[in-house]
Amino acid sequence: MLWLFFAIGHDPTPFFDHGHHGPSPFGFCKRILKGLTGLGFFLKKTYLCAMLCKKNAVALILGLLIIATLSQHCANVVSPVGGPKDIQPPMIVETRPENRSVNFDGQRIDLVFDEYLVLDNANQNVLISPPLAVKPTIKLNNKTVSVRFNEKLAPNTTYTIHFGNAIKDLHEGNVFKDYVYSFAIGAILDTFSLAGKVISAQEKKPVEDVFVTLYDADRSGFDTLPLTTLPNHITKTDKEGRFRFQGLADKDYFVFAVKDANANYYFDLPNEEAAFLDTLVHAVCPKSAPPIVQSDTTASSADSTLTVPSDTLIPTLGDTKALDLTLYLFSEIDSTQMLLEKKLVDEGQLRFVFRHPAHNVRIATPEILPDSLNLVKVASPQHDTISWYFTPKVKDSLWVSIQYDTLINDSTQYNLVWKDKRNQTGTKPLTVKNNLNGNCLMPEKDLIFTFTEPVLRYLKQDSASFAADTLVSYGDLNFVKDDEYGFRYRLQKQLEEGVDYSISLPDSAFFSVRGRTNNAFNVRFHCASDNEFGNLFVTVVPPENLKKVVVLLLNDRGNQLDKQVITEKTKMEFWYLPPGKYKLQAILDADGNEKWSTGNYRAGFLPETIVDFGKDLEIRGGWDIDLDEEWKIGK
Repeated sequence: MLWLFFAIGHDPTPFFDHGHHGPSPFGFCKRILKGLTGLGFFLKKTYLCAMLCKKNAVALILGLLIIATLSQHCANVVSPVGGPKDIQPPMIVETRPENRSVNFDGQRIDLVFDEYLVLDNANQNVLISPPLAVKPTIKLNNKTVSVRFNEKLAPNTTYTIHFGNAIKDLHEGNVFKDYVYSFAIGAILDTFSLAGKVISAQEKKPVEDVFVTLYDADRSGFDTLPLTTLPNHITKTDKEGRFRFQGLADKDYFVFAVKDANANYYFDLPNEEAAFLDTLVHAVCPKSAPPIVQSDTTASSADSTLTVPSDTLIPTLGDTKALDLTLYLFSEIDSTQMLLEKKLVDEGQLRFVFRHPAHNVRIATPEILPDSLNLVKVASPQHDTISWYFTPKVKDSLWVSIQYDTLINDSTQYNLVWKDKRNQTGTKPLTVKNNLNGNCLMPEKDLIFTFTEPVLRYLKQDSASFAADTLVSYGDLNFVKDDEYGFRYRLQKQLEEGVDYSISLPDSAFFSVRGRTNNAFNVRFHCASDNEFGNLFVTVVPPENLKKVVVLLLNDRGNQLDKQVITEKTKMEFWYLPPGKYKLQAILDADGNEKWSTGNYRAGFLPETIVDFGKDLEIRGGWDIDLDEEWKIGK
């Protein structure tokens, strides 16, 4: 059996894989195959000896038979057929030092696993809390993950290492998920914790990969901490927006979160989303996990007295909510007014776009303009965009002065001659839309035609037709302006419920301020009756000492259908709703601007709260839903 000893490289334990702590036929075959080269030399020697000494021929034949048998056996083991897929993540068999150790005085920790690994983006997936000024070195050596610290660790501090999804097995990519390793520089290992979730303030959806940070309450300058100071503790949200801190001391913390674009743990970029609590939060101690204290000391973190700066008015959130925190992520809006756009955007249209509503903006021209220019100035519903519509080819240029700040007076001369960038000839037709719901006109509604630009006039034409069921008339159609600027024109005709109508208009019935006219078109519609729709009635009670509440009616896709503003207890009415499911939302309008407002950390403003009614409302045709229970918002 000398050949066998030679093949396995003089290793007395070839049948065992130390990493798996048990027999491994795979390991044995690998050792046999590795020794085949040396075995060839051995066979040559054996053959020469056999020729010289025929009495050894029997031994030679026996050895060859054994080799053939073993080779077949090894081939079957290396290439197994079938078997269940490995779905188990790697397992830790040893940590050096042990997890949750105290009096740590080294510069390195090792995690030893039961199988070979890969590290997935360790610099981003592994978080160390408290954060370090110098990033540690994280390396993988076969089955061992090592973390080496490149700076001196703070005394009397509990550190936690969150490995997240960084550790996977080599072959199947099974993740060793959310493992937390902790140790103490000192005799006490803190075991208090905090947990919660981060959701978007407006959409109310969970947000992943948000850094949640904690600052000790005894640190001064709460209004600037996330801007200038590394946090005391840090963690990260998962796919459900959940987060959890471990290894905290028995004290109060200020909670902040940031969608950190540059991963430096600071809130220092204008496009970074943020969230914060306007209360201090006291860490919670799990009943099953009191602080770990070295046996020869009587010290305890609970013995220390927390001192909150006397100049702070931040209250403390009770322990009952400290494991179910909710942070609302928002994007700040720069309050500084700014002119974002000023240009000729189309033939006969100048557009001025501002960062904020332009209520105090003055846009004027020093020139005396001809009446034929037909200049119409229109502000958007949000009043942040102002458009000047005019008849083309009346003037070649125009001076415009824009004053939106006491120090800013922008004066620009515009070339009004439009060059079609798509090399098209002729005038574009006027776009015409209507207020039909499909082919249905809602009860008690007039037929409205809407346009994307101001329309100067409507011209009645003899070829225009109006049909009610089978009765057709010509030339008596009339539309009148329904708003100040001419974006809406209303059919001046009495309509009856349950009747089918058809309107046919020739081209050039409507003329816009920009010299455009409509193409010929036909509209067919049904004038709906009351019993085809449902109605919703709900009494809403706003919170006390709140300026306004904005109540929104949404469909099942989240699209806004109606908006009403109340200042006191009100019975709200929503008429003629098509059958389907609806939702109610309320914006607690703290600033009274009748819309949702985002937060501002520097100013100390949280985003305005959005409250859901709590259940869907199903509307059926011919039915009224009158909710008996009052909707007491905020309670």
